[in-house]
Amino acid sequence: MQTSVTASAGPRVHSLCLGRPPACNTHLRSKATSFPQTRFLSPAAPLQQNTVTVHAGSDSELELAVFRFTLGIPGFDDTFIPRVVGSFGILILIANHLLGPDTVSDTQTRSEIFAAVLATICIASPAIEARLKELEPGRGRQAAPQQVQGAISTFAIADSVSEDQKQELAWASYALLRNTNTCGVAVFRGQQAVMARGAVGPAANANGPQACLQALSKAQSSIKRQLTVDTSKDGGQLAYLQDNGALSSAGVKDWAGLAPAGVNSIFMCQGATSSEHSVLLVLLSDRPRAWSRRERLWGLAVTKKLENSMQ
Repeated sequence: MQTSVTASAGPRVHSLCLGRPPACNTHLRSKATSFPQTRFLSPAAPLQQNTVTVHAGSDSELELAVFRFTLGIPGFDDTFIPRVVGSFGILILIANHLLGPDTVSDTQTRSEIFAAVLATICIASPAIEARLKELEPGRGRQAAPQQVQGAISTFAIADSVSEDQKQELAWASYALLRNTNTCGVAVFRGQQAVMARGAVGPAANANGPQACLQALSKAQSSIKRQLTVDTSKDGGQLAYLQDNGALSSAGVKDWAGLAPAGVNSIFMCQGATSSEHSVLLVLLSDRPRAWSRRERLWGLAVTKKLENSMQ
């Protein structure tokens, strides 16, 4: 996959091509802009266009048109192209073996083994890429709440918390939604839900934000049954439901409408092991195995900070 970028600054126009597209569209500010060596691409492949504005200094502005080349097949994710190629390779290899001579030479046997290994790598590469991405810190929410099946977008904070505590809750939830693969956040203090933000399940249908929090409070005891004491130096109580199998075993459907149907993983953490004012943080994601260990430890640190601010 390659990317073609067209840049214009005043009357001069530059055309250049980059090896890979950027991970996301970003507004860049710099005093000077330099371009890599020009390479030429064939315009035959379908492309998608995005626009990036680059401010170079105070007197000039650069507009970059970013083109992403894809197969252009509706509903088909281009990351699965290696899997399709590998599957076709396996089929062709089997057909060639069946239609070939009865006596197979050593050279042909080695070639078939080598081709089968390459095809297997192609088939497995999308899964390998997904696992490697899980090892990296999250770079922002991948799906908005309205894109999660059965989710309702909400933002509710309990009236019982102070203004300073409301600000802490708002900033903490914003940071988690913005910087990790989290699509929904719920915070409990003691026996009560004090905040819900993002993609929430049927509980958000309640009549008003406070009614929504009251409905979510019923899920608190079920959630705490999933917590286990973390034996690491970071302490706290953690539970990580990585996929649909773990969600079903935990009985998430009975959690008072907290999790929508489209949620595929849940992370829960509590800073103090025994306190009636302990804070319990629940993160929802539409992706399986959505948080790396680093992100889960960060979630625990956020929980402890909220716990200190809400004493």
